[in-house]
Amino acid sequence: MEDFPNPYLHSNKAKELELKKDLQEAEAEYRRAVQAADSLPHEEYTRDFNTALDRLRNGVSATNRHLPEDAIPELIAAYRELLALPFLTRTQLAGFYARHNALPEAKEIIEQALAIEADSMGHAGNHPEEERRATELLRNITDILGPANAEEIFLAYFDKLDVNKNGFIDEGELKRAQLDLTVPPEAQSMIRYLLYHYFAVEKASNDEFGEEISGISKSDVRNFQKAAKSNWKRLKE
Repeated sequence: MEDFPNPYLHSNKAKELELKKDLQEAEAEYRRAVQAADSLPHEEYTRDFNTALDRLRNGVSATNRHLPEDAIPELIAAYRELLALPFLTRTQLAGFYARHNALPEAKEIIEQALAIEADSMGHAGNHPEEERRATELLRNITDILGPANAEEIFLAYFDKLDVNKNGFIDEGELKRAQLDLTVPPEAQSMIRYLLYHYFAVEKASNDEFGEEISGISKSDVRNFQKAAKSNWKRLKE
């Protein structure tokens, strides 16, 4: 029987290295866990999983009679776990990146994980908490990173958002727009992004005159986006 790399060994080693603050080696081990999970014989596992599932649902047949009756539930659980490993190892890698502020990488990997799970007939279905957390992580990271064209979207919707027409979009106007059904999803993503970074964006340029004027201007968004794009680091040193 052919031996395959063990994703669990790499995953456990990665966690130990991360605790020791050896982030470079931890990242490498998390990635090796993903590679090991991807190298498993998924077609074989899927076939055996379906055979065990058929025995559970339909009883004994010529194709499943070799399976011991009392082991069926454990076999199904084991194959579900194995088939979910490409998803699970990627969520671990994405979580590692997110914990260390490598958010673009975290977003890329968590999108891969969710796409794999969507294409795998729900084999991670016995990991609902991991799926929920993965979806929530993607939403949070997307809100932090914002759309790649956030400035373009902001400019396109500026007049609609600037309800009092003072040349600035304040926090109240952004929150009001979140409840506006005529504002499309891409603009809502931009709004969540601006709300998350509101005070930092507001300070991005010195273009407010008088205490009665506050909010985000076009210059604020332009300067904030320019700084954000130049400051990303993959991992903290």
